Amino acid sequence: MEHKQVSLGDRFAELAVILITVIALTLGWFYKSSIENASVPFEAEGITANAPKGWLQVGASGEELFRSVDINSSGFGATYVIRQVAISSEATTSEVASLVVLEHAQRLVAFRMLDQQEVIDRNGRNAYMIDYVFVESNPDVTHAAFPSVVHGTDLVYLNGDRAIVVSFQADEKNYDLDLGRFHLFLESIKF
Repeated sequence: MEHKQVSLGDRFAELAVILITVIALTLGWFYKSSIENASVPFEAEGITANAPKGWLQVGASGEELFRSVDINSSGFGATYVIRQVAISSEATTSEVASLVVLEHAQRLVAFRMLDQQEVIDRNGRNAYMIDYVFVESNPDVTHAAFPSVVHGTDLVYLNGDRAIVVSFQADEKNYDLDLGRFHLFLESIKF
């Protein structure tokens, strides 16, 4: 049996391929992350945020100032909503949260609240968090699809004579995957 000797040039070539592959994968990951985290500015009623670029933006209507939907996600598209609710100066976050829960219970199919508690967000602001699930089905009867279980989280902030409600809703299967991106959006919100 003949032993093949590996030359110095062969070893250098093997190491170069490994190094170039690692560099290419790293650069590709950074490029992918920059595309996924690209944003466009939003401003309304003294509230600013960086909305995800490439998502469907819906105009303001009533209490709702902002709605953005990821049309590329599977199942129920990840959705961010910012709305403001007029309140009295004596209102507490838990009272406003109870109103939000009541609205959800009336409007959403098979609504179930999972958790509610006072929290401090990443910007150091006091908020009241509501965690819930509901079932969403396509209203188009010609579209044959199973209903989606949607996981949602609302954060209620008091800001003078208004409450600001920031909502995140996503398909239950994708909720944890999209949560990090929502935290980036939440950090960008200023009021």
